[in-house]
Amino acid sequence: MNMIWHNGQWQNEKDPVFGASDRIRLGDGVFDTLLCVDGRPLHVDKHYARLVTGADTLGIDFVMDISDFAATAQDILVKNEATNGHYALNTIISRGQGGRGLAITPDISPEIVLRISAVPDNFPCIDACIARNVRRNEGSALSRIKSCNYGDNILATREASMRGCDDAVMLNNAGHVACTTMGNIFIVKDRAIYTPPIETGILNGVARQILMQLYDVSEIPITEDDLLGADEIFLTNSIRGMQFFKTLEERVYSENALGLDKTFHVNS
Repeated sequence: MNMIWHNGQWQNEKDPVFGASDRIRLGDGVFDTLLCVDGRPLHVDKHYARLVTGADTLGIDFVMDISDFAATAQDILVKNEATNGHYALNTIISRGQGGRGLAITPDISPEIVLRISAVPDNFPCIDACIARNVRRNEGSALSRIKSCNYGDNILATREASMRGCDDAVMLNNAGHVACTTMGNIFIVKDRAIYTPPIETGILNGVARQILMQLYDVSEIPITEDDLLGADEIFLTNSIRGMQFFKTLEERVYSENALGLDKTFHVNS
C-alpha cells in the first residue's frame, strides 16, 4: 500500500485528502509529474521551478522551499520501497479549503500532496489524431502552466480514444499546432527539427527544455499541413521521454532517422 505525503504528514494513499470544499473542485491549483529512476528523482530543480511559476501565476502561496521539496521526493521513494525501477512522482498544490463561489478568502491555506506510482521504462510508438472538438487557448495564462484545470486535455483524450487513437494533437484558436494531450510536440522535416513557440499556447515542459539544450531545434508556428507533411513526429514529456508517432490521421511516419537519444530525459 503506497503512502503519500500531505502537508508534512504521511498517510495511506486511499485515505481522503481533499474535502468537498477544497478549491481543487474549481481547478484552483497546479500539479507536476517528475520521473524517478532507481531511487533518484530527476531534474528536481526544473520541476520545482515549474511548480513555483504555476503557483505564482495563480497567486497561491507555495511555501515549500526547494531543499524541503527535494528531501520529501527522496523520502517518499524510501517510504514506499521504490528505489528500483521507474516511478512518477506527482505533486499537487491546491489553494485549499474555500467557501462557495469563486471569491478567495484571506485565511485560506494551501494543501500540498506528493504521491508516487510505478511507470514503464519505455513506451511504444503511438497512433494519433488531431482533436476537432476542442482548441488550446493561447490567450490564457493557464495554457502555459500545469493547472489542475485540464478539462480541454480530457476532452481531446476522450476524442482520441473514441477514434481508436492513443493521443490527440491539439490546435490553438488560430489553427496552429500547439501540443498533444500529454506532451510537447516536435516535427522532423528534411532532417531539421521544429517545435511550436511558447506563444502558441503551450507549456514549456521540462523534457522540452532539456531536449532543446541538446539538439538544434527551431521554434516556429506549425500548421496542420506542416504536421501532415512532416517526415517524423514525436512528443516529449518527463515520464515518456521521446515518443514517436506511428500514425497521425492514418498517415504513416518513419521513426528516428536522426538517431536521437530517446532516453535523453534520463541520461541528461
